[in-house]
Amino acid sequence: MDLAGRLVQRLREKPDDPTVVGLEGEDADRVFDALGSETSRAVLQTCYEEGRTRSELAAELETTVQNVGYHVDKLESADLLEPVETRYGENGREVTVYEPSKRAVVVAAGEPGLVGRLAEAVDRLFAPIVLAGLVAMAAGVVDRGPERIGMLADDAVRTELIASTPGTAAAVVTFLVGVFVVLVADRLGAFGRAEDRRRTGLARLLLGRSSESTRRYAVSVLAGALVTFLALDLVAAGTGHRLSLAAWLFVQLAIPLGVIAAAGIAYANDGLILGWAAASAPFVGLWSYLVAGELVRSGIDPILVALGPAAVAIAAAPLGSLAYLVGRTVAAWRGVGEPLSRRPVAMLVAHPFVTLAVVASWLG
Repeated sequence: MDLAGRLVQRLREKPDDPTVVGLEGEDADRVFDALGSETSRAVLQTCYEEGRTRSELAAELETTVQNVGYHVDKLESADLLEPVETRYGENGREVTVYEPSKRAVVVAAGEPGLVGRLAEAVDRLFAPIVLAGLVAMAAGVVDRGPERIGMLADDAVRTELIASTPGTAAAVVTFLVGVFVVLVADRLGAFGRAEDRRRTGLARLLLGRSSESTRRYAVSVLAGALVTFLALDLVAAGTGHRLSLAAWLFVQLAIPLGVIAAAGIAYANDGLILGWAAASAPFVGLWSYLVAGELVRSGIDPILVALGPAAVAIAAAPLGSLAYLVGRTVAAWRGVGEPLSRRPVAMLVAHPFVTLAVVASWLG
């Protein structure tokens, strides 16, 4: 097998993330300099066959240890060769074994900074395009018509699979429009990296410590609501046994996962409003599916429409408050956040009880 073949085989074993090297950068100079010598290439090719020490390489290539050491150092500085272990040689001294690096080195030719700009564009637009895809799938479900579930279902049990054609056109059109909107918004600077402001006081408690983290978590919360919507559709439609089973399991765990997410957000970034939103996302996803189904089939149901805000106010928001309290308490205990004062703690603990009292008085 030639050197290129051994390189591919090596990278397939346990590849690390590749290193992108610009053609005009200093890293490219090191790579080309390391491979410019016939001896360096012979050292690298020999190490692909089996890990070798410097003395073993010198014996294999019939040259001096000093000469081999010079080329090994150049290959190591270019991230083409790496030490993998030490062992004892024949004289009882420790020697280092070298093997080719598992990290691929990609040399990118083009304008200076092109690779960096591409990586930045992917990082900047990945989340908006994923959201556009989730919205498109939800639009396809609404166009097809959400299935009845639970007590709202028909008496007859459906056994056939849902055809893939209805809703597909709406999903594709929505996705294309969404991508177009994302690109236009990016062109206008909507997704540019703004300064990461550090909040303090009441703003920190409500919105979070870092403005950049707040935006990222807000996108995740919206995605969570859309995923819950789509998972419930998979359960109701029964499209594929394993897929439906996984979706059913997710739907069962959606509310606990939302509460855990609220605690995690509080631990990492504060933000009580984000905690409420994270705990509410599963409720909103489930409620949206029911409302969309009734809207498509028979029009607006006022009771069903009111059920969503009521569930958020009565169940999701109090759970979010408790999750926020847990997250902040753990953060203070581990020394990664400031402890809450007594007044916010008392208000957070009282939130569920006040809600229960209001509901009880209204029902009474």
